[in-house]
Amino acid sequence: MKIIMGMIKQILIIFFLLIFSVSGYAIGKEVHFKKIDTSEGLNSNVVYSLLQDSKGFLWFGTKEGLNRYDGSKLINYDLPTVPFAKVADKRVNALAEGLDGKIWIGTQLGIVSLNPNNRRTVYYELPYEVKKAQSRYVNAIAISELGEIWIGTRNGLYRFNKLKNQFEQYEYFPFNSKSVSYSKGERLINELCFDKDGKLWIGTAGSGICLLDIVHNKKQFFKRSAKRKEGELTSNFIEDLFQDRNGKMWVATVNGLHLFDTLNESFIVYRHSNEKANSLSDNYVTAISDDRKGNLWIGTKNGLNYFDVSKGIFHYFKHHPMIEKSISSNNILVVLSEKSGSVWLGSMQGINHFSQNNLNFNLYQNIPGNTESLIDNTLRAAVADSKENVWLGNVRHGVSRFNVVKEEFTTIPLGENVKARKRHKVVRTAYLDQEGQVLFGTDGGVLKYNAKKKTLESFPDEKILKFRKGVFEILQDKKGNYWFSELDKGIWKWNPKNNEVELLNKEKNKLSNLNVKLMTQVKNGDVWIACHMRGVCRLKKGESTFTSYRDSKKEGSLSGNRVYSIFQDSKDRVWIATDRGLNLYNSKSDSFLLLNENNGLPGSVVLSIQEDKLGRLWLGTNKGLSCFDIEKNQFANFFKEDGLQGDIFEYKVACTNKQGLMFFGGNNGLNSFNPSEFVMNTYQPKIRFTSYGVAKNSDEISGNKIKILHTDEDFKLRVAVMSFCEPEKNRIKYRMTSADSAWTILPLGLHEISIDKQLVGEYQLEVMASNNHMRWGEPSVLEIVVKRDWKEYFWVIYLFIILILSTVFAIVYLKGKKKKSLKTQKSKGSSKRIITNHKSKKWENYILLLNEFMAKESPYRDKRLTKAQLATQMEWSELQLSNVLREGLQTSFNDFINTYRVNEVKKRLKDPQNKDYTLLAIAEDCGFNSKTSFYRIFKKFTDLTPSEYLEQQEG
Repeated sequence: MKIIMGMIKQILIIFFLLIFSVSGYAIGKEVHFKKIDTSEGLNSNVVYSLLQDSKGFLWFGTKEGLNRYDGSKLINYDLPTVPFAKVADKRVNALAEGLDGKIWIGTQLGIVSLNPNNRRTVYYELPYEVKKAQSRYVNAIAISELGEIWIGTRNGLYRFNKLKNQFEQYEYFPFNSKSVSYSKGERLINELCFDKDGKLWIGTAGSGICLLDIVHNKKQFFKRSAKRKEGELTSNFIEDLFQDRNGKMWVATVNGLHLFDTLNESFIVYRHSNEKANSLSDNYVTAISDDRKGNLWIGTKNGLNYFDVSKGIFHYFKHHPMIEKSISSNNILVVLSEKSGSVWLGSMQGINHFSQNNLNFNLYQNIPGNTESLIDNTLRAAVADSKENVWLGNVRHGVSRFNVVKEEFTTIPLGENVKARKRHKVVRTAYLDQEGQVLFGTDGGVLKYNAKKKTLESFPDEKILKFRKGVFEILQDKKGNYWFSELDKGIWKWNPKNNEVELLNKEKNKLSNLNVKLMTQVKNGDVWIACHMRGVCRLKKGESTFTSYRDSKKEGSLSGNRVYSIFQDSKDRVWIATDRGLNLYNSKSDSFLLLNENNGLPGSVVLSIQEDKLGRLWLGTNKGLSCFDIEKNQFANFFKEDGLQGDIFEYKVACTNKQGLMFFGGNNGLNSFNPSEFVMNTYQPKIRFTSYGVAKNSDEISGNKIKILHTDEDFKLRVAVMSFCEPEKNRIKYRMTSADSAWTILPLGLHEISIDKQLVGEYQLEVMASNNHMRWGEPSVLEIVVKRDWKEYFWVIYLFIILILSTVFAIVYLKGKKKKSLKTQKSKGSSKRIITNHKSKKWENYILLLNEFMAKESPYRDKRLTKAQLATQMEWSELQLSNVLREGLQTSFNDFINTYRVNEVKKRLKDPQNKDYTLLAIAEDCGFNSKTSFYRIFKKFTDLTPSEYLEQQEG
C-alpha cells in the first residue's frame, strides 16, 4: 500500500510540475519562489507594503507591525506605545523614505516617522473635522523630488508642514463636510504617485484618478462613465499607480491593467480573456513593479503575472500545493523589484522572492515501477553521442541510454556471448571514439554498443586482448590507437590496424602508479594521465617515458595527488581537478596555478570539468556545482536546494552534447541544464555594519566607527550585504588594517566577524561582500578605537587612591600641627610685647590711618598698584608700610589689597543699579586684572565662586 501511495504521489508531482512549467514559460524557465514567514521572525504573514531604503535595507509592513530585513536577519521595529498598544492597531499600510533617511509609516491610526539610526519614532495624529477613523486611516504615502511628504487617507489628502511639524489638509482637494460637491469615493484615496513632471496622481476607491498639478493648484479627472467610452478606465476603483523606468504610467484597477497614453490622454487596457492564451491571469490587479529589462511584474487576486512589454504577452505563476517552490499565495498584495535584481512579493501567506537569473536544473531519478525512468540513481559514467543520447553507467545495473528529446531511459542488455556478466554490471568509465562508437570500461573489461543488435559486446576480441581485472579508462589517440587502463597492470596500447599490443608500465615508461584512472590527449599530441593517489603524468608526443607531477608542498606544484579530471578547454588551457582545488597548467613555467575556496569554489574537491559555448567552465565538486567565468574570474555556485541531485558529484559523470546541454550526476540521480540560459549576476553589493558586541550584548551601528575595550573577548561584528538575489549565497571577507594583505573569507551563510583581543590603539577593518555569483563589491572601512579597560587595573587604582588619601591626610595633619605650634608661639610673643613693647598703640594709629586712606581714596582699584606706590601715596616709606602690614595687621600686601577688592565686588553685586553689568566688568573696575585671578581670589576669600555668590544673593 505504501508503495502504491508513493507512486501516486510521484505521478501527481510530475503532473503539477508540467503545469508549473507551462506557467513558468513566461521567461523561458521556471521561477523558484523562496519564502519568509512568521517562523523566521516576520511579524505577520499578511504583508501590505514593501520598501527598499537608500541604504539598501528591505522594510516589510505587515498586519501586525514593521520589520527590516538585511538579507539574513529580520529585525522588528516597534511603533509608539501610544496609540499602538493593541496588536490590531499595528497594521502598516504604506511605507516611504524621506530625503533625510527617515522612514514614514502609514497606519490605520495616523502616520509615524522612524529614524532608523536610533529607532526614535514620532507619531502624527491627523486633523479632522468629521469622520475621525477615516481621516486617520493612511493608505498611501508619496514623497516629491523636493522632499514634500503627502499622504492619502480614507477621507482626503494631507501635506506635511515642516515649519509647524504637523500634517495639514490640502485645501485644493476635498476633505471635509463642506466638500459637498465631491463624491465620497473621491475622498477615499488608495494610492499616490508622483510622475516625472512633478504632478501627483491620486487613485481613489470609486472616483477614478485625480491628476493634481500642485504648482498651479489644478486638477484633472479620469473616470469611467456610466456608458464606458473607448480609452476610459474600466473601473473607478484604483488599487495601484506605478511609473516605470521609461516614465510610463501604469494603473491597476479591480477590472484590469491600464497604460496611460500621454498623447491622447486615454488608457490602453489589458484584461483577462478566456479565448486569449497569454492574457492577464485575473482582472483584479493589486500591484505593479518593473524589472531591469523594463518588463512588468503584476500582482493580482489570482496569481503573479509577468508582462513582456515588447511582445504584449502575459504569463502567470500560481500556487500549487504539491510544489514546494511555487508561490505561497495567489492573493498578491504588493510587488517590489529591488536594486540588485530580485523581485519581492507581499501576500496573504508571507513574503515570496526570487532571482530572475536563476538556472533551472532538470532532475532525473529512479521512480519505482516506471521502466522509462533512470534505472539506478548511483551513476559512475556518462558520455553523449551525436544522436541526442546520453549513455550512463552505474555500479549495479550496467549501462542505460537516455534519449534527451523523449526524456526516456532504456537499459542496454549484454550480448549473448559476453562472459563475466556480473562484473560487467559495474561500469567504471564511458567513451565515444572517433567512429562514434560508444565504449564502456567495466570490472569485466571493455564493452562496445552494437547498434544493429542493440546489445553490448566485448571489445576488442579476446584473442587480441583479454582483461583480467577492471578497465577504468579508455582513450583513442589521434593515430587511432586505443588505450585501456587495467587495474594493477598499467596501460594497454592497441593498434587496431595491425593488432599490435603494448603495455605501458612503471619500469619501462615510468608510470607513477599502475592504477590509471584518467587519460586524455591534448591538441599538441601529449597524453595526460592520472594515477591513483599519485598525481598526474604527461607523455610528450614522440616520447616513451612519462613526466610525473605531484604535490610537493611548494608553490607552483600540483595542489593535490588525488586527481579526478583532466580537461583542455577551447583556448588549449589544461585544467587539472584535484582533491585540493582546481589547477591550471602553465606550459612556459611547467607549473600550476591553484584556484580553491578562497577564489570562490564551493568546495576544495573538484571532481569533473565541462566547458560551455561561452568558454565558461562548469565544475562538479564535493559541495555543489560551480560555473567559473575565466575571463571575469567569477564563480557562481549551485547546491541541492537549487535543484541538484545532491551537493556531491561523481567524477566521470559529466558530459555535454552537441546542442550544448550539460549533464552532471552523482549518487542521487542525473541533472541536465542549458548553460546558455545562465547569465552571471554582475551587481556589486555594498555592505552595512549593523551591530557589534561581546557575548550576548550588542549595540547597533549607525556610522563607520565603533569603540571597544582592550579586554573585550568573543567580540563579534555583524555585517549585512545589500544584495537580495539569493541572499543566502552572499559571501563576506575581511582583513584588519590595510597593511595585512591576507583576506579571510567567512563560510557561506555566516555574517558575523569575530575579532580577537586588540592592543590599545586605532585600527581599520576592511570588509568586502559578494553577490550570489561571487561578484565582489568595493571594500568598506570600519574604524575601531580600542580603549583601555581600567576595570582590569581596579586593584592598582584602589591602592593608588588609598596611598594618595593617606599622603594628603598626613600632610594636612602635619600642617595643622605646625600651624597650631606657630599660633602658640605668636600668642606668647604678643603677650611679651604688651609687657615690654610700648609701641602697640603706635601700630593702632598707623592701621587707623591706613584704613581711612583706603576707604577714602580707594587705591586698590588700580590694577597695577604696588607696595611702593601705596607707600608714596601715604607719604610713608616702603619699610614703614611693610612693618604696619606685617607686625600690625599680620598680613601680606597682596592679601590686604585683595580684601578691599573682594569686599568692593560684593558691595556692588548687592547694589541693584549694577545688575546690567557683567561679573567681569565689575571685577575689572574693582582692580582685578583678569577673569582667572578674579575667580581664584574671590573663592579664596569667600569659599564661593562669583557665580555661586550671586545665585546665593538672588536666592
